[in-house]
Amino acid sequence: MALPSISELVSLEGKCAIVTGAAQGFGAAISRRLGEAGATVFVADRNVEGAEQSAQRLRGLGCDVVAQSVDIADRDRVDALVEAAAERAGRVDILVNNAGIFSNYYFSNMPPHEFADTVSVNVVGTFQMAQAVTQRMIADGQGGSIVNIASVDAFNTSAEGLSHYTTSKHAIGGMTKSMAIELAAHNIRVNAVCPGAAMTEGAIALVTAGAPEGIDVEAQWDGIKERTPLGRLCDPDDVARAVLFLASDMAAFVTGAFLVVDGGILVQPLEGYVPASGH
Repeated sequence: MALPSISELVSLEGKCAIVTGAAQGFGAAISRRLGEAGATVFVADRNVEGAEQSAQRLRGLGCDVVAQSVDIADRDRVDALVEAAAERAGRVDILVNNAGIFSNYYFSNMPPHEFADTVSVNVVGTFQMAQAVTQRMIADGQGGSIVNIASVDAFNTSAEGLSHYTTSKHAIGGMTKSMAIELAAHNIRVNAVCPGAAMTEGAIALVTAGAPEGIDVEAQWDGIKERTPLGRLCDPDDVARAVLFLASDMAAFVTGAFLVVDGGILVQPLEGYVPASGH
């Protein structure tokens, strides 16, 4: 039997994808790569103006994209997004759960609403998007691919002041595993991409504003590049390429996987490590 070509494996022609948090950063980069691969992409964000600007840029590249408003913490708006995508394209084949929020607060002083809001958006919102799309995929009976954007914080906390964010990313990791097991029988693959530090628009805003109680956010970011084995920060397109792999038939036998895109920072040597002679 002839093997499919690489171009056939990576092609998303005729497929419909929803990308949340797509007005900027990882979401915008992911939307571009999925669109270039041929998918109809719903660029979804609660920042409606930003989503439309992102969509306009992609249309200029020849991508078939639709800007759509969504607040993933609001189930009615989530359902409306999924319904709009299915009506436009016939079904939803790919979901990229990228939307999320973060801030910096020491654990002992964190306002309870800050923890609750972070979990509500990052965890409950991801659940709601995934469940709404999953129900549609199961009804269609044609399978699909869900990619959750987690973080290296799904493994280890990366800085002080992130207990709420790290908790949410651990939860997304657990959700990814559970979904992968339960949905495999429906040919729905569920995986996670775990980026390292990236100077996205959201990160720039955090560093510029600083933390509300004196955490030196700029110092936290300073030196990350030097501590990363590959010697640079994560670029949004690094994440987009990983998502394209997992969303396409290149990863047809991959589910429940965590694709770490961090330049090697999770596996850097321990402090004081001395390599063997000649290496």
